Amino acid sequence: MAPGVGRRLDGLPNRDLNVGAIVALSPVLPAAVKAVFNSWGPGKYDAEFNRDGINSPVVIPPALGLRGVALETYTGEGPVSYWNAYVAVTQMHGHGSFSDPALGINIQQSPDRVTPVLPVLRAYQLGLNAPTPAAGSFDPAAAGRGKVVFTSTGRCASCHLPAMVFTDVNLGILHDPSETGMDPVRASRLKNHKYRTTPLRALSQHPPYFHDGSAATLADVVEHYNRVLGLGLSDTQKADLVEYLKSL
Repeated sequence: MAPGVGRRLDGLPNRDLNVGAIVALSPVLPAAVKAVFNSWGPGKYDAEFNRDGINSPVVIPPALGLRGVALETYTGEGPVSYWNAYVAVTQMHGHGSFSDPALGINIQQSPDRVTPVLPVLRAYQLGLNAPTPAAGSFDPAAAGRGKVVFTSTGRCASCHLPAMVFTDVNLGILHDPSETGMDPVRASRLKNHKYRTTPLRALSQHPPYFHDGSAATLADVVEHYNRVLGLGLSDTQKADLVEYLKSL
């Protein structure tokens, strides 16, 4: 039928899907809007463009490994059902209701065919476990050393709390973009103006990284934080940390 059909693990983001190019096929869109959609490339989407006209797409996130995560959007607007409702009503134009006064959105449609299915969709998504790394995909000895770096000199565990699905968002903590050297545009478009600490799940299986895909590899992620936070990690420590991240 198509490459990947029947072989994908449900819940991993589709990095091959060019959503913008598909939407740009609509004959009713102005040329300027089509140009924006075509600029995104595979694996990215901007769910706010139709609301604020700013072009700042994000990497499609994993839909698995969500159990125990309080807020699932990059900017911590709400739990997974909030996001499902937002997309269903404001993006897919499903016949339902969605309201968020902070974003100036109040869509009420009757009958509401979206809200009644949100609980079962949430239950399904929470049942999608993150896959274990493939055999031979990382060096166990190096990963063991990298875990020490993760919890000490690397300072990763200060936000990516291992006991809380590798995030501090369950404690109600969000972070200013400047704290971690993130592009502030996405956060500025939404109500919290901050980013949530991304849970670490099946990392080796869904590059690129960060909300904007600005880190192509896990080595790029480590190098980013080493530079922004002034960690002073050695090349060996950085390599070991990458192996640990591959093991998650």
